[in-house]
Amino acid sequence: MRMNIYHYVINKFSALKVSYPRPSIFDFINTLMTNCKLLLVCLLLLFSLPVHAAGKIEKRSYFFKEAGKEIDYRLYVPSSYKKESANPLIVILHGLGSNPHQVIRYNGVVQEAESRGYIVVAPYGYNERGWYGSRGKVKQGTIESLLLGENPNDPENIGELSEMDVINVLNITKKEYNIDPDRIYLMGHSMGGGGTLYLGNKYSSNWAALAPMAPAAMRPAVDFDVSILEQMRDMPIYLVTGERDRLIPVNVIREWADNMERLKMDYRYEEIKGGNHNSSIANNREMISRIYDFFDERKRGGSVNNNESELRVFTNQSGVTIKARVLVIKKGKVTIEREDKKKFSIPLDSLSEEDVKYLKKWWAERNGS
Repeated sequence: MRMNIYHYVINKFSALKVSYPRPSIFDFINTLMTNCKLLLVCLLLLFSLPVHAAGKIEKRSYFFKEAGKEIDYRLYVPSSYKKESANPLIVILHGLGSNPHQVIRYNGVVQEAESRGYIVVAPYGYNERGWYGSRGKVKQGTIESLLLGENPNDPENIGELSEMDVINVLNITKKEYNIDPDRIYLMGHSMGGGGTLYLGNKYSSNWAALAPMAPAAMRPAVDFDVSILEQMRDMPIYLVTGERDRLIPVNVIREWADNMERLKMDYRYEEIKGGNHNSSIANNREMISRIYDFFDERKRGGSVNNNESELRVFTNQSGVTIKARVLVIKKGKVTIEREDKKKFSIPLDSLSEEDVKYLKKWWAERNGS
């Protein structure tokens, strides 16, 4: 009986003639527009997501409200970047007449950032002649201002805008990426070197260390002089210049180094033998690497190792001893520094068993492991 009912129902449904209305051209267009709208929404969502070009120099911009226009900057994120881990950040400032595109491409800047896990950002400073606020209020139309890059089309508050741009780009980068707040560094060349000293002092709580390279740090180019170091006693500084720099006299930079020594600051002074103002800085990967070494060893509030005053006698497996402090452990080597500031990089496996135990404990204390 059940099978008969089943066949009866099937036969009845089979006999039904179901007709479907033929779609009109209007139905087709309506369906197409609906699908296009969905596709557009998907594309908007896709392109609204932040895109990180890890391992490449990226051209970026943002709307600078006070300036009323978009301002460019450059960004480099190492390929090793992971949002879960805090990364060190370098802000690098270009010189007069230059731009972010050029300064971030100085030989070694990106290469060292990639190998050491640094993010690097290069603000414009409003434009190529903003001076990052370091000149104060300048009287336009003077011979001095013309020589230092004045342009009649620039706004009267260009210095203020230049300074703001650097801080804006810093804050944008900190918001977008996981940045270690204790490992943010500022460096710059020429006009950017003067800006490094000026902003390094004015916003000192932001920076772990500075690296002014051949800095324009003399009046009347900037509105400060070497006396500013009195306010920067606790700021680590790597100062570098060329011995034959014809733009920023080497004697000016030596005075800065002498005062850092007098104030017993944490500093390094490098005078490039026969070096000039431009190529000796821009094409000097070894020097850039030494700046990164300096940054590697320092964080805000003290050194990365937090034990700069702790001297210890190290012994290698041949019985040779050296009294020094630990600076950094990296790639199977330990960098140590004697009291006379001379550094040595020693393979860990060449040290005594006792030294290796000490270094493992030293590393664990500073890395939370």
